[in-house]
Amino acid sequence: MSLTALVAELEREVREWRQQEQNTLQMIAAITSPEFAEQAADVLDSKKHSYSFEAYLVLLGRLQELISAGMPNCLALDAVQTCETAETIINAWRLANAGDK
Repeated sequence: MSLTALVAELEREVREWRQQEQNTLQMIAAITSPEFAEQAADVLDSKKHSYSFEAYLVLLGRLQELISAGMPNCLALDAVQTCETAETIINAWRLANAGDK
């Protein structure tokens, strides 16, 4: 693969990741608020952590799953930073709140 082709492939991948980021943030904003989506992007920003941009996208997706499952926004944002799976976090949250009903 030529250097030009490699650069083109990397640029395409970055565009896809940025599009995925925007789509996920828009979905988070739709179920919470634009302000919360912005806060989540800032808190999870890969430039502030030792994980990659790709891992940041995984965390955003996981955050969306947690919120969609009914977890309160701020609790979901804290929980997603544990890097546990969404299923594990949701199960633990439901178990902890089982007596509240």
